[in-house]
Amino acid sequence: CETIVNGHPDVYRSALVGVGKSPHQTPVMIVEPEDPKAAATRRQDLAEEIRQLMQSSPLTKQIRHLLFHPDFPVDIRHNAKIFREQLAIWAAKNLKNATSIDPK
Repeated sequence: CETIVNGHPDVYRSALVGVGKSPHQTPVMIVEPEDPKAAATRRQDLAEEIRQLMQSSPLTKQIRHLLFHPDFPVDIRHNAKIFREQLAIWAAKNLKNATSIDPK
């Protein structure tokens, strides 16, 4: 799923997390923009572009929530291993601010 979203030129990285108790989790795509300040000024346009990317694949077509995070928590030794557990907790607290992705 992340590979699809990471294909957007303004996305630095992304992570798909589950919010809620298993097995009834809600999938939430979290995006770390290349430039968080620039992305903030065009949040709606960027969200729409990401929605279109996600609608183009059966892997991401059913994901309905999108959040933007300025700086993913990562393992300081590698700067690549995303702490998804921390992102899931953050997403649960911020889900009310998520962009809903409705299929068109």
